[in-house]
Amino acid sequence: SDYQQYPYSYNAFLEYNYKDTSAQNRKILNNKNIRLALSLLINRPQLTKKVLGNGSLVPNGFVAKDLAADPANGKDFASEQSVPDTVTYNEKLAKQYWNKGLKQLGVKKVSLSLLAANDDPNTSPVTQYLEAQWSKVLPGFNLSIRAIPSKASSTEADQGNFDLYLSGWGADFNDPISFLQIPETGTAYNHGKFSSPQYDALINKAQNQDANNPKKRWQDLIAAAKIVNGNQNFTPLYQQVTAY
Repeated sequence: SDYQQYPYSYNAFLEYNYKDTSAQNRKILNNKNIRLALSLLINRPQLTKKVLGNGSLVPNGFVAKDLAADPANGKDFASEQSVPDTVTYNEKLAKQYWNKGLKQLGVKKVSLSLLAANDDPNTSPVTQYLEAQWSKVLPGFNLSIRAIPSKASSTEADQGNFDLYLSGWGADFNDPISFLQIPETGTAYNHGKFSSPQYDALINKAQNQDANNPKKRWQDLIAAAKIVNGNQNFTPLYQQVTAY
């Protein structure tokens, strides 16, 4: 009866290298249809319940659940940030996005590497799951896994030596900005060098012009979150739950 589980505001997610040193992989990772296809093939209920089996939660966007509530109606930011058909498993739609992306790029085969820390107990099951899911369904796709110690993987990520990176973030205060500061242009934890002037403008507005207006600031942050969620600029995988 003393055993309790509480959601922790840590989301694991995939980062894409928008400045990849490989010209072809850079084009692939900058293609929205390719990213959506990869996200839609992740069955997150299956990943959390069967693959991890540790009580992890299914995320519905970049920002963790139960972190902050809407000042106007009390709704969870996580539910208000969600964009349909971005993180819900849909094999048929994923194939459509994949084929559309390949056609736009003029390629038939895609080979990417996934960087991850091998001293995290979740790394092996998660990376193996992703490799199996994607290669099973997507024609011409090959994923190689590069699992190395966390210190080395962090250094490689900082230097931009990856195609995909198994990353994550835990908020240290109850505000969506703890997550939403990451995708801003030039931030240290934006390893894939994602950059969007529209996104930056919304975050700047939330932190300055609307800083003293909780309702307007909230809407700025929702709009910003919907950009990264709708385009799958970062792909959420699971939200960690901690046992006590």
